[in-house]
Amino acid sequence: MLNHIKNLARHSSVYTVSTFVQRALGFVMLPIYTDPTYLASRSEYGDLTLVYTFTAFMTILYLYGMDAAILRYFFLGRYKREEVYSTGFWAVLANALLLSAGIFFFAPHLGQLVFGGSQYDVLIKLTAVILFFDSVGNLPYLVLRAEEKSIHFSAFRIGRFLLELILNIVFVVFLKQGVLGILYANAIASVINLLAMLPFQKKYLRRAWDWNVLKTLLWFGLPMIPNGVAYLTVEVSDKFLMRFLLNKDLLGLYSANYKFGSILLLVVIAFRNAWQPFFLKIAREANAKQIYARVLTYFTLIAAFLIIGASYFVEYLLKVPLGASRHIMNAPYWEGIKIIPIVLTSYLFYGIYVNLTVGVYIRKKTKLMFIFTGLAALTNVGSNFYLMPHYGIMGAAVATLLSYLVMALTIFIANQKIYPVPYEYGRVAFILLYLSAMLAVLYGFSPAWYWRVALVAFSPALFYVFRFLRPEELNYLLRIVKTAGGSGR
Repeated sequence: MLNHIKNLARHSSVYTVSTFVQRALGFVMLPIYTDPTYLASRSEYGDLTLVYTFTAFMTILYLYGMDAAILRYFFLGRYKREEVYSTGFWAVLANALLLSAGIFFFAPHLGQLVFGGSQYDVLIKLTAVILFFDSVGNLPYLVLRAEEKSIHFSAFRIGRFLLELILNIVFVVFLKQGVLGILYANAIASVINLLAMLPFQKKYLRRAWDWNVLKTLLWFGLPMIPNGVAYLTVEVSDKFLMRFLLNKDLLGLYSANYKFGSILLLVVIAFRNAWQPFFLKIAREANAKQIYARVLTYFTLIAAFLIIGASYFVEYLLKVPLGASRHIMNAPYWEGIKIIPIVLTSYLFYGIYVNLTVGVYIRKKTKLMFIFTGLAALTNVGSNFYLMPHYGIMGAAVATLLSYLVMALTIFIANQKIYPVPYEYGRVAFILLYLSAMLAVLYGFSPAWYWRVALVAFSPALFYVFRFLRPEELNYLLRIVKTAGGSGR
């Protein structure tokens, strides 16, 4: 079992590096994006957030579940991999052409809907270009995931990050193009990414699709559309609603801080990239369910430690000076730091949800996923309408937490009916209780930095005192320590 989990951890760690690098642009550029010299106000940062919100929703329609279907039938199904991939590729390409043409035609109307003004049509058109090249250009990454080529996957993700970083510096810092410059950089990087990835899909790509394969992929993938829309409602509706319930200035404040809360989302995405091929690959093994259960425990433990560490020290990190008047995140945005622990905890429950998708994929019950995400979306919108006017950006963060909690609970209930897994309930409950206590101390007492160091340092000892680790896990850790000590000598 531990060897299987070690293999999963190895691929997850590589994906984590690439995912962090891929999403690092927003963090690296934050001192620039939050500097009025380049983005004039928090309101303009709010415009950038609305661009990303629109892009996120449209990505669901561009892919319409084909990415999940391709990956699933790479491992489980009667069709050859070449038939599966080529059919999915041409179907995504045709759909992307139609959607991008439609966005170009309706750009002024979409600008009014998303931003509140038809003068934003240039941003909408650039987004259509990015969506087209990204939807097609990201399909070869499925091949790398399916073949467990995590190093290649990460190398190309890192390459795209470096390219986009250079282009951002050119368009935003030197040419001072603001939000428009950020989109120019993204569009150019999307085109180059597609060209660079073409060789990796060559052996799987045929000149035509197979209608029978297409029907199979659609049967699996189309239910992902309402599920994806519902999930995106959970993920980004707070940003869209904030323009109406509060204002774009608070949206900019919220979004800049939310970015640091979403650090755990990057870990979840990296884990998901390794997790889906992993659990499909071992699904027929006799002890598969025991492995799934242990993975949930380990994921929850690692995520909880990350949340505690980040929550206790992120304030000091963001206020690190970069010169005379600039910080990692500049002073006008500091009042929003309080939302970061809540957002981090939200993504713990999303990670648990990702863990629990095992049964839905293996039993081909993807239609159920809309129930989980749909209930979470209703929770999100309803709680935002109540909490945001009363509690501002803190209310929006709590609404996000409630939504992901609902999503995790509902999929757990359903999963245990269609594909019961013997999860380690006691150990997971202990982790969650400890996390809750640590966050209660943080919000209730706002301890000084030296108390924070002491509390975080004490955490591993507490788990040892309560005998959280099992004997085989302790022995495994001791072997690792001895091996590391021996290599050090």
